[in-house]
Amino acid sequence: MEKKEISKALQKARHNSTLTCREVAELLSRGEKAVSAWEHSNGQPDISALIGLRDIYKLSSIDEMLGCALDSNLIGTLRVEEKDLINMYRQLTTNSKQIVMTLTQMELNHVDAVKQGETPISILQKSKRDIEAAVAVALKDKPATERERFIKVFTQSAAAGFGNFVTDADFEMVAIPAVPHGTEFGIKISGDSMQPKINDGDIVFVERQSSIDVGDIGIFIYDGESYCKQLAYHDGAYYLRSLNNKYGDITILSDSIYTIGRVIDSYPQTE
Repeated sequence: MEKKEISKALQKARHNSTLTCREVAELLSRGEKAVSAWEHSNGQPDISALIGLRDIYKLSSIDEMLGCALDSNLIGTLRVEEKDLINMYRQLTTNSKQIVMTLTQMELNHVDAVKQGETPISILQKSKRDIEAAVAVALKDKPATERERFIKVFTQSAAAGFGNFVTDADFEMVAIPAVPHGTEFGIKISGDSMQPKINDGDIVFVERQSSIDVGDIGIFIYDGESYCKQLAYHDGAYYLRSLNNKYGDITILSDSIYTIGRVIDSYPQTE
């Protein structure tokens, strides 16, 4: 299904339930803005949210909620896990469907090779980078709109100027074209201290790491506040450094610092 079709189906299901966006958000333990975005093609719920919405709207299946019931003859031949796989597959973007198809083909090639007495490497033994590279090859000739990938974006900004909290509960799924390899989630940035590389309102792509190298830009929690900064070292001390020289370095004076991950790149917001 296209994003607009999913949005309309979710909006219709909520209207039929007579619930407001705020009420659905409270029942789902998600932000009201996220629920509204799902109904206006500005994002899509992940599978756990879809299951939660199905239960809130008291519907028998995700397919019923989205208005895309499977052919009755086919349903009778499917096992429960196969139906679940189809339900989940239908919620994916074109990019994500291509990832599933690429991985499936890699594993089928492995199975065929084993049958022929060869000893290939299963995808379970391949590195994340190997798999991402194979998917990238499959997607390279597709237009940007078909290379969109939904990633978790934390909506409570990490500050590029002053500290700000980042909470696991405050996020939405956002479709972004050509997400860099290694990205595990995105974080919105507030402030201008990382200009010109990262601007106020940009989304940064983050690879989760417990430590980063000096000179890399990362997301840090220091004394309970979150920062997007460059890690620097000078005269025996570590600093959180701004790229904008209007801002001074933050000297790390205690052990109460936690590295969330390394910033791979940024995505400009046009809103």
